[in-house]
Amino acid sequence: MGVAGGRFLPTPAYTSIQPYCIEHRDCWVSLPGLAVSLVGGAPIECSGGVQITDFSRELGEAGLEVHIQGVPYPRYGELFPHHVEAYKKQFGQKA
Repeated sequence: MGVAGGRFLPTPAYTSIQPYCIEHRDCWVSLPGLAVSLVGGAPIECSGGVQITDFSRELGEAGLEVHIQGVPYPRYGELFPHHVEAYKKQFGQKA
């Protein structure tokens, strides 16, 4: 099960769910229909959902992160090859 996360750069539409994300940042409950999409607009399939962690009140823009969980193999390796490479190096596996 592949997991990836990173900085979240919201669009104005985020304001409609921001209070929910702030309220549930410590104990996430999935929002139906929340998805991460590629630049071309195609959603990334995942079985574990998408979480937006919002500490922007405390940390400003640096306090916004998005996490996608349960990206299936081999798609995870196609989208996040640097994560796969780092994992292999961590455990001494050949790339």
